[in-house]
Amino acid sequence: MIRTSIEAYKKINEDGTVGQQAEEILKFLKFQGEPMTNKEIQQSTGLEISSVSGRVNDLKKQGLVEVVGKRPCGVTGNTASIVLPVTNYGRWKKIFLTE
Repeated sequence: MIRTSIEAYKKINEDGTVGQQAEEILKFLKFQGEPMTNKEIQQSTGLEISSVSGRVNDLKKQGLVEVVGKRPCGVTGNTASIVLPVTNYGRWKKIFLTE
């Protein structure tokens, strides 16, 4: 039985789940091509919100996604940070921030 969240993270990191989830989220964000909140990612991918939050943080630390602003979440209605893969950020910025 797993007793702490740290132990749970170590277990899924060792079995490759962490990398698979991060890759799934990154591919999904690239496919969407628009900034999304963690809750929107969770709803679309079916991953647990704790997994999405952890993997998005990992991707931010690796420089693969970037927080590009805040807006009301399409799921909760609450204002939340939105992330976008770094490769899409320049295109998104040109389209939405310079008009």
